[in-house]
Amino acid sequence: MKQIVTHANPDLDAIVSAWLAQDFLFQGDKSEVLFVSRKVPEKFMLHADCLVDVGNTYCPEAYRFDHKPPAFQNRNRTCATRLVWEYLLSIGAAVAHLKPLVDITYQGDTHRNSAALKQSRIDGPHAELTKLKTEHKDTTEVYQRMVLWLRSYTKNL
Repeated sequence: MKQIVTHANPDLDAIVSAWLAQDFLFQGDKSEVLFVSRKVPEKFMLHADCLVDVGNTYCPEAYRFDHKPPAFQNRNRTCATRLVWEYLLSIGAAVAHLKPLVDITYQGDTHRNSAALKQSRIDGPHAELTKLKTEHKDTTEVYQRMVLWLRSYTKNL
């Protein structure tokens, strides 16, 4: 079983980057997403199959995708979702159609103020995640429901 690790109380960047890893990076492999403290326990740093939006490390070959220092001096130049997506593109995965989702996720993670982000907060991925977090207290349940929503949402992109 592949382990994808991200942070507890996940934002959209953590959710989408974990989903990209689960559905596209480990496509066909059994995998699980674990939610841990932002200060990732050493056992996960060393043994997790993939880290997204945690760990302060960017090493795509080792499946480490975080955009916070020291990985990148300016955390707002990219996001974990974009890092995973760009890596998937580089290895030939069929994910180009997900660019609008990646862009909205990036904008939300870096506090941009675009019309697309405003719309996402009304009826897009940001709104859906907010709704799910109010309806379900269990983070794994929120993630699993969000994945179902993302799979449906991205069919139309």
